[in-house]
Amino acid sequence: MDKRFHIRPYTFRGRLLLFLLLAAVAACVISAAGSFMMGIGAIGNEMKSNEHELAVYLLSLEQKTELSPADMLVMTTNEELVGNIVEHPEWHLSAEDVSRLRSGELITQTSGFTVMPITYLKLRDEIISIHPSRDFNTFLSVLPRVGFTILLSLILFAILSILISFLISRPVTQLTQATRKITEGDFSIRLPEEKPGEMGELMRSFNKMTEELSRNVYLQKDFISSVSHEFRTPIASIKGFTRLLQMPGLDETSRQEYISMIAQEGDRLSRLSETLLRLSALEQQMTPASLSTFQLDEQIRQVILQLEPSWSAKQIDWQLNLEPVTIESDAELLMQVWTNLLQNAIKFSHDGGEIEVSVTKLDHAEITVADHGIGMTQETQERIFDRFYQGDTSRSKEGVGLGLCLVKRIVDILHGEIRVRSVLHEGSTFRIRLPYQLNAAKGAQHDAR
Repeated sequence: MDKRFHIRPYTFRGRLLLFLLLAAVAACVISAAGSFMMGIGAIGNEMKSNEHELAVYLLSLEQKTELSPADMLVMTTNEELVGNIVEHPEWHLSAEDVSRLRSGELITQTSGFTVMPITYLKLRDEIISIHPSRDFNTFLSVLPRVGFTILLSLILFAILSILISFLISRPVTQLTQATRKITEGDFSIRLPEEKPGEMGELMRSFNKMTEELSRNVYLQKDFISSVSHEFRTPIASIKGFTRLLQMPGLDETSRQEYISMIAQEGDRLSRLSETLLRLSALEQQMTPASLSTFQLDEQIRQVILQLEPSWSAKQIDWQLNLEPVTIESDAELLMQVWTNLLQNAIKFSHDGGEIEVSVTKLDHAEITVADHGIGMTQETQERIFDRFYQGDTSRSKEGVGLGLCLVKRIVDILHGEIRVRSVLHEGSTFRIRLPYQLNAAKGAQHDAR
């Protein structure tokens, strides 16, 4: 039998069912007490009605016969009601009650909650009392009604409890089964989200979690595939050129060319390994390693000067609009950002082109890097921050496709924002927004949560 359908005492359904059954027992005890009190009242009313009927019958019998009160009582006595002649009425009745009886009225007395009523009447010249017989037990009369009420309540409550427990625990059962499928590697499972309240919120959160897990698994597989491909290509080139170097009769020019190609591929492998290590470290890093206060505009000028050999070779002009901006952030990480962005701008600019860089002081520091080079398609813009993605495959040997991924990760660590806008054959513009003080940005994000 499938274990999932066992009602075990420590499952959510079992605990819920136990709680409902305990609630049922408590409800039955309360209802039994109420039923008992109502039963006592109902039996008292029935007895009062029966006593009145018997009294009326005795009065009519008095008019029709010449029998004495004692004989009439013997004729009308039954198992439930007994009639007796009251020898000392003043002991049981007030003078006013006795006067009313002598005028032909009926008087019914009750005392206490469980004491049955007693009806008095005047028969001939005697005062007669009609009351339940000694064999009549009030509690035994009430118990069948109370027992039936308890039994019916238990049956109905038990049935409703089982149904309610199954209905309430059904989402939990679905969640348990879905979790089991996730542990087996199936991330396509989705739960219905239309349920109201906390359970619906839980299922929506579960679906979001599975989507993120599915995405992470896909990215992990894609990352492994991409890394394997990126390493395989230079390794294959190195192996191919190595075999060419082993060919007999190889001239010196070809040998030097092959050695140069092997060195280039080796450098490419080295850059790839270093970048992967840096990216791995950044993905594990949640906060900046060190904070310092520095001039953002001066830092960008330093990066432009360091890249002078690259842009001088292409005769690129610079349009700089750098407002003085002081920020508190991680200077080392930001150096990596500006280096990658400016290298890309230089690489994808035409010879004799122009690159515009601006630093603007708003409610945040806004940095813009714009080139007028080859630009990007919409598809490339959507994937530009993915690992190993290179929109211009003709220049794939110039990089490893991780630069902008590193930039995005660093900007996220520094609580900033990066956007790209590009038009094919017209150029690309990267816009970055950074907080002036990183600690203030953390506090603002915490308050927003």
